[in-house]
Amino acid sequence: MPTHRIRKAAPADLARMNQVAFRSKAHWVYTARQLEAWRDDLTTPADTLASHPTFVAEMSGSVVGFVQLNPLAEPWRLESLWVLPECMGRGLGKALLARALEIARAAGQTDIAIDADPNALGFYLSRGARRLADIAAPIDDQPQRVRPQLLLATLPPA
Repeated sequence: MPTHRIRKAAPADLARMNQVAFRSKAHWVYTARQLEAWRDDLTTPADTLASHPTFVAEMSGSVVGFVQLNPLAEPWRLESLWVLPECMGRGLGKALLARALEIARAAGQTDIAIDADPNALGFYLSRGARRLADIAAPIDDQPQRVRPQLLLATLPPA
């Protein structure tokens, strides 16, 4: 299995990051229409690379995942965490989340907020996140869909 490395994102990574986000969201079998409706939400604005801690995961020299924190929110918010479907289950999501938590902790944050896709809930709970609430987020074929609102401590429980 190829190893990965995590590094700070660069402007040259942006197009690939946006592809990763879109392909990752599509993995959860949302309709093409729904994915298109979310395109703007799945696009990382270029100006945020300078103001928001953003890291990419690379395998064999190619960006296969990324994480971005929003330091303008209080507590800081996990803006994005995406891994290509074919790279899921290899520890990349855990490694990216760990880097985000390390950066937030170093900046004095005790928690990060997460507005999670329902398909990612199990991952975040397995990392220690607490579910605080749900926001109604119905879509055409899932009228009862909700987005879990989570809080994840930057330090593991003692």
